[in-house]
Amino acid sequence: MFQKQLFFLVCIFFLKLSLLAQTPVVTPTKKALTGESSSKIFLKIPVWAEQEENAFWKDGKQQSFRIFLDGKETAIKSFQNPNSSSIVLVVFDTVSALARVDDARTALQQQLKELGSQYWVGLMKVHDGLSVLQEPTPDRQLLSEKIQAIQVNGKAGLLDSLEAISQMASAIMQKAAVRLSVLYVTDSGIGNYRADYLNPVINSSDSGDLSRRFSDRVIQERMSRLSQDLNQFTVPLYILHLDYRGDTLNLAYQSGLENIAVSSGGQAIFCRTRDEISSSLSSLMGRLRAGYVLTVDQPNTKRSAVKVHIEAKRADGKSLPRLTHVSQIYLRKK
Repeated sequence: MFQKQLFFLVCIFFLKLSLLAQTPVVTPTKKALTGESSSKIFLKIPVWAEQEENAFWKDGKQQSFRIFLDGKETAIKSFQNPNSSSIVLVVFDTVSALARVDDARTALQQQLKELGSQYWVGLMKVHDGLSVLQEPTPDRQLLSEKIQAIQVNGKAGLLDSLEAISQMASAIMQKAAVRLSVLYVTDSGIGNYRADYLNPVINSSDSGDLSRRFSDRVIQERMSRLSQDLNQFTVPLYILHLDYRGDTLNLAYQSGLENIAVSSGGQAIFCRTRDEISSSLSSLMGRLRAGYVLTVDQPNTKRSAVKVHIEAKRADGKSLPRLTHVSQIYLRKK
């Protein structure tokens, strides 16, 4: 029964996602998905627990956790652990580094083989526009074939796709008891986009226009606005960047990507050499697999955001010293 429900939801998800380029993005309601109406909104909060750095604790139970919103303890309505059913959306944004992309393909194919049967994986690409390559499936051989066939060309699309994918992924999390993560595989630099970030428009009438003096200011502002827009979603974003660049503009771009990933609870890793690709992907996947999701009712408040605090204890009563989760969630209107 659960797999049928999940299949139904992801089919709707990808149907809507495939239309994003032509239609405005609207988060589907429960009525649109199931024929029922409901004003209930849940907060799905991913959390990671470490006993020490990169040694993730995976034995937690629902009663192991306590969650506080604006300092008030809130009941946990549902709970997913590292063994729960999960969806991973792998998004390719590959436009230039053919050899590195080949290395990433090989590493990703191996990592997907090592995922448990509870993982369904979907494939998309965003260079030269967002398109669905494979709806979520447990078929690892099919995924491997689709990954091998992904082309390396076109214009970058990571920045333009982040909000749409996060919004639609959050809609799925609202309706299904699954963990959901987004993994970007990208080699794009800031100069690969259709928008010309390398030559910002200067306001000639404004002597205080900082783009006159700081060429990376436009990029910093773009990344800051995008990070704020993504604060309403709680889908962890993981970014495997295959080609680290050290010039001023790309340093601003890469710093922005890192901030966006960390703010979501995820992580970004930038590979300086081809040899780092496999180990970097392994590190990201280790974190991706280790997450919990705590579900609580969205509080009835006029405030636009709530502060989040989570505590966890092991079975022996000892507190987990290293918990990672979003510190603040912007609330959606009911």
